[in-house]
Amino acid sequence: MSEQEKAKSFMQRLDDWTQVNIIDPLLEIAFEEFTGDELTERGLRIKAAVRQKMLESYRNGQQAGPRTAKQAERGGR
Repeated sequence: MSEQEKAKSFMQRLDDWTQVNIIDPLLEIAFEEFTGDELTERGLRIKAAVRQKMLESYRNGQQAGPRTAKQAERGGR
């Protein structure tokens, strides 16, 4: 990860990821002509990208461990 990427907040990185992996592919589908098989393949790639990101987030949460009651009251900080 570059220094620029490290400087971005989690939400900024998530917005960037969402744009590249969901929004842009959906816009391509909307403005280009594809066969049914091509649309299915693109849809499957989008779903796989979302599943991969969710699994990454889950694993990061597992590594962080459980929050204490105090952390939960403060929103995890």
